[in-house]
Amino acid sequence: MRIAFDLDNTLIRCGYDFPLEKTQRRIWAKFLGDEQLREGVKALTDFCRQRGWEVWVYTTSYRSAWHIRRLFWLHGIRLDGVVNQQRHDREVHIRCTKHPPSFDIDLLIDDSEGVRIEGQRYGFQVLVIAPDDVQWTEKMKMALDVF
Repeated sequence: MRIAFDLDNTLIRCGYDFPLEKTQRRIWAKFLGDEQLREGVKALTDFCRQRGWEVWVYTTSYRSAWHIRRLFWLHGIRLDGVVNQQRHDREVHIRCTKHPPSFDIDLLIDDSEGVRIEGQRYGFQVLVIAPDDVQWTEKMKMALDVF
């Protein structure tokens, strides 16, 4: 299974003050890191990896794929793929914010109800998590266990 995570307000602070992960590569992070990931993302990606699932990022941001991969690397997380706005614009031929089926992504984890509605309209699976939910990793694991 291929799972993708949104970034802003899902895994990266952008208006919400959720707890943050500690980087695993602290010295490198001082020089390379300007953003941090939400607390629990490492445990959740490890959970996915233990099941043999691919971990992707699908974001509407214009951060480069290299920047996104580096950010996750600083936290000890390897990504199998990255879809940013530039790649989405090049490869998606359906008019919607995100279209995971264009990249063979089975499930998108996002904070946006609008993306969930697009998922219903265009036939793709979205799990919505609230930026202020401190129990988000446990809820995601329970939802993923039945997916």
